[in-house]
Amino acid sequence: MMKDLGIQITKSISIMCDNTNAINIFKNLIMHSRTKHIAIRYHFLKEKVAKGEVELEFVPTSEQVVDIFVKPLSKEVVEYLQKKLGGVTLPKH
Repeated sequence: MMKDLGIQITKSISIMCDNTNAINIFKNLIMHSRTKHIAIRYHFLKEKVAKGEVELEFVPTSEQVVDIFVKPLSKEVVEYLQKKLGGVTLPKH
């Protein structure tokens, strides 16, 4: 997509993942019977990993900053993830 937009990518794109089994499947070039059911989009990602265009990095579940947008979290966790994102806490009125 970036190439279609005319944006030159000089290094691999990092995807943060908290599932070590998924990372291992994507890094393993051999297809196993248990991976036959995986949708085409995952095979596309596997090809990108094999070509070095995409890198999968393990990140612990507690450090997944995207959770702030998709999960109900405690106030403390929201504030922690806000800081990781570079967000600010609004003052109370």
